[in-house]
Amino acid sequence: MAVSEIIPKRDQPMRAAIGRQMLCVSFVDIVGFSAMMHEDEEGTYYKWTDLREEVVLPLLDSYGGTLIKSTGDGILGTFPDCLSGARWSQEVQRQARQRRQGLMLRISLNFCQVFQDGDDLAGDGVNIAARLQEHAASCGIILTDAVFQEIAEYRDLELRPIGTLAMRKMSSAVVAYELVTDGRPLRGEKANDPQLPSIAVLPFQNLGSSAEDDYFAAGLVEDIVVSLSSLHDLTVISRSSTLAFARQTIDPCAVGDVLGVRYIITGTLRRLLDRIRISMELLDSETREQVFSERWDFGEQDTFRIQDEIIESTISRLMPGLHAVERRKALRKWPGSFTAFDLYLRALDLIGSLEHEQFNEAYDYLNRAIERDPGFAAPLAWSARWHTLRVGQGWSDDPQRDADLAAERAMRAMRLDEQNALALAIYGHVQAYLFGDFETAISYLDRARNRNPNSSTAWLLSSVTLSSLGRNDEAVAAANRALRLSPFDQHLFMYYAFLGTVLYDSGDYENAVTWLSRSLVENPRYTSSLRTLAVALVAADRIDEARDVASKFMKLEPDFSLSDYRQSRRLYCDPEQSELFRTRLGQLGVPE
Repeated sequence: MAVSEIIPKRDQPMRAAIGRQMLCVSFVDIVGFSAMMHEDEEGTYYKWTDLREEVVLPLLDSYGGTLIKSTGDGILGTFPDCLSGARWSQEVQRQARQRRQGLMLRISLNFCQVFQDGDDLAGDGVNIAARLQEHAASCGIILTDAVFQEIAEYRDLELRPIGTLAMRKMSSAVVAYELVTDGRPLRGEKANDPQLPSIAVLPFQNLGSSAEDDYFAAGLVEDIVVSLSSLHDLTVISRSSTLAFARQTIDPCAVGDVLGVRYIITGTLRRLLDRIRISMELLDSETREQVFSERWDFGEQDTFRIQDEIIESTISRLMPGLHAVERRKALRKWPGSFTAFDLYLRALDLIGSLEHEQFNEAYDYLNRAIERDPGFAAPLAWSARWHTLRVGQGWSDDPQRDADLAAERAMRAMRLDEQNALALAIYGHVQAYLFGDFETAISYLDRARNRNPNSSTAWLLSSVTLSSLGRNDEAVAAANRALRLSPFDQHLFMYYAFLGTVLYDSGDYENAVTWLSRSLVENPRYTSSLRTLAVALVAADRIDEARDVASKFMKLEPDFSLSDYRQSRRLYCDPEQSELFRTRLGQLGVPE
């Protein structure tokens, strides 16, 4: 008897719709969604739907995926192959971080046979993907061995073994891997010295009616972070990393786990005309306990005094034995003009963009801040950094003038505030990169790291100068330390690029290619990554790939020439090493 004859007629259409096939199954959900909905139901709902409709689903479509269903706090999707699923997951996490909405996603991937049951999926593999997601780190991607086997050959995907995991309500265990999308260390490995208190200061939530105050709420903590960072007995995550956790109801355990810190400072800010109201609290991420909380209502002119109070209160509670005189050393030299401070914060919000318009707008804000308060060191230091980036991107019509301006502004910043680690680090970088004085450069970079041992920028800029001097092991260690101090940096592409560069200098060409490729996934416009990637591929004898990269580079810098490059940028202390770099570029048809 035919099968169709023993199936009740009402079931025949259902059975006809069922099919079995191999697919890459993905689950996405939001960490702490229930708690966030309890605190702010409407705000959380709209943040998730915006992220879903503007990022997750459009990317799903562009990578060839299929939406199976959307749940309250997540989605189930499929891909015809594992590489598409992995790249989609990677891009979703990257864009979620860049949007600064504060939603922490977990993504799981499994490659398995599934039953396509009408518009739904069924099968043991689907259940494994669902359970596996519970083991994913916040903001992380977890995948099965079946997916790993399909994508392991792609070197730009960094995959770390997690081990064998027991699945809830399932008898089987699963071998799992992590697909890395940020600068965190291995799961279970501490990024920071366990003997030191560790802390992250999250951007204060803007409760005001004007969305334009978001930059102010996020930037207000910049000087708090820098002041705390100057203490050698405290590990502090950089402000640029904590921006990824702005605009959310804080789950201290989840954020502490993601950033690898014990303590979290969080707060709210409301700005009305010339009045500011701040509410902040210091939380223990391990116990969820509130260490202390405080409220302030003040005029704009008292902003710097309140920041000092926050710094003093935090230090006295985290390190009660630290003498008052030592605590006072951590306090910053504040500007004399609140307007200059406001302009400076606007520039910080834009300067990392490598879009021409925003990049130039940042410089305008910095110049206005300098004009408003010539004694304010921070905008001078960032202006120096702006000029070095302009040369590095090939946007300067007069590299020598930009180099001179970078050196002059960094020096002015140091004279105004001799303890300003950013100014010290940038001046050192300028001396190395634009003038080739590597010995002077490293002396200033050493001073910067000593002044602020938690400055990810100082460690990052030090890495390439150490490498230029041939101190390769120290260079790689410095780049890795920078990455760990700012694992979610808004400019993560630069951290990956510097690590790739020092790996190239050390002769580790394949790993250099990996990190430089990851830099370009984060930001395909960063021409320094393209240049060094092309050279690393030549060194690794991957000439066809190198030519493709060089072609992309020349489209972004059509006026580039090796002779101008020789004049405007100093690469190594050893002239032969510099010439080898340029020779390898020349092999790819880059014009002399």
